[in-house]
Amino acid sequence: MPPTTAPAARLTAADLTLADVEALIGFIDSKVSGVLSAHRTETDTWKAALGLRIALNSRAKRVREAYGRADQFPETVQARFRQWNRLAMLALGWEKDAGYDPRWKIVRHPDAEGAALFAALTGRSYPAPPA
Repeated sequence: MPPTTAPAARLTAADLTLADVEALIGFIDSKVSGVLSAHRTETDTWKAALGLRIALNSRAKRVREAYGRADQFPETVQARFRQWNRLAMLALGWEKDAGYDPRWKIVRHPDAEGAALFAALTGRSYPAPPA
């Protein structure tokens, strides 16, 4: 199931799905693959891309685990929030590229409850995601 496009500023980590995770991992991996195939193995560019691939694989494992859980325990909600943002950071440089989905941005809150708490504490509203 492909991710649906919604304004990224409205999303929380709870609005994202394992399909979003897989799509973002695939997007980043395709970018890294392009760099690896375009450069020789002894170049710094190739070595940097290899380092990013290793970091991506490590991050992918953790974010898949967080989003693969079915429970809504506070620890799981927080894990999804942290792991999603760590994965999304790897894609920051490609946000204007073709194929980048606006859902893949860093999120500010783990869930609607966290967004509501933020609004109550700061007096600033946080819009709900579209239905």
